[in-house]
Amino acid sequence: MQPAQADWKGSVKGAWDNTKDLSTDTIDKSKDLYSSISGDVRVLADSDMKVISEKIVIQESKDHLKNIWPKVLEGLDDALTINTKIDSAPESAWFGDDKESLNEDQFELFAEIENLLSSPDISKNQENISRLKNKIKKERRDIALLKEKRIIAGVDERADLDTEIKKIQGNINLFKDNIDYQKDNLRARFQEVGLLLDDGQVDVLLSRVDSDDIIKMSVVYDVLADITKQLMELTLEFDEDINQARKYYGMHVVLLKMVISMQQSYITKLENEYLPKIDKIENDTKQVSKKSRSLLRSEKNASQRRVLENNIKAQQLTLKVAKLYSKQLQKQKHKVKKALVLAKKDYQVAKNTFDTVKLSAELIRLMKTNQASFSALMNIQIPEIVPFKNVEMQKKFEELSLLLKEG
Repeated sequence: MQPAQADWKGSVKGAWDNTKDLSTDTIDKSKDLYSSISGDVRVLADSDMKVISEKIVIQESKDHLKNIWPKVLEGLDDALTINTKIDSAPESAWFGDDKESLNEDQFELFAEIENLLSSPDISKNQENISRLKNKIKKERRDIALLKEKRIIAGVDERADLDTEIKKIQGNINLFKDNIDYQKDNLRARFQEVGLLLDDGQVDVLLSRVDSDDIIKMSVVYDVLADITKQLMELTLEFDEDINQARKYYGMHVVLLKMVISMQQSYITKLENEYLPKIDKIENDTKQVSKKSRSLLRSEKNASQRRVLENNIKAQQLTLKVAKLYSKQLQKQKHKVKKALVLAKKDYQVAKNTFDTVKLSAELIRLMKTNQASFSALMNIQIPEIVPFKNVEMQKKFEELSLLLKEG
């Protein structure tokens, strides 16, 4: 072994020895906060469903990373190739690739990697909750129809209708129990990625129009911390092959760029979709409220006045919730913009090091620093989720979320 190479390997080994005990420190500290989950097993009424344990959640995460690892490496390698082409590509070109087209290709590749990193178990919990809520809505509509029939039904038919209504109500209760079970497991899985939420906060998070974005960022950042650790180990393992080791560090650089892409996409969605829709809801509601007040001033019939007064109260509630919603999303946008500034700094330093240094212990140190940054960025971006104590406020919040999602 050449002396220079021996010195280089020694410096890498020394840097790794100094940091390996801290490589998962941020995640481990978070896990200490919810180590009690493993003993939290609640049997739901009339079912054998149990809250998932911390041990199972951790194993799910390990299995997930193991299953996606080959595809993630392949995707990062492709993204690194594109990143290298972007550096030397012209700003625009009539023929061939330019920076804009290559950035578009890389953005699509990032989306594929994000989908790989997203937790299938969390997605399944979300889908189950949504499906169960839809079932409850259908069952309630069926009950309403049965009650309408009951008004003109005979005695015997009423008895049959009452039996059917009772049966459907029993289904609704079972669906509610199942939703509670799904939420408990969802909360346990959230805790594994650093989202420490109680039942009320889980309800509010799921009702937010940006819930999928927030959950995706949280899950992806947590997995990125693990991936960065794996890339560090590969970088050290291939210290005899500088080009191979440098490639793994380059993949890490690309991960940082993917984080920036996620943050920018989220900010764009807030500015161009969610916030404008809330403004429209507010403006439309104000116009309807203005019309309601005008009708109320000229209405003499007492029953009609009560209807209009109730309409005005409902419109005031909508405006109140819309203003609250807008304020929350504005605050969230500010948080993600702050995190974006930090992510860009991390990327610039990592990219500069990648461009100027073949390989050294400095690369390992930077990877360790950026690994912790994923957890820090996630913490910055987590929204303030305050449960609604007012049931009507919560209901209206969910209604507005549905309007925002449907467009």
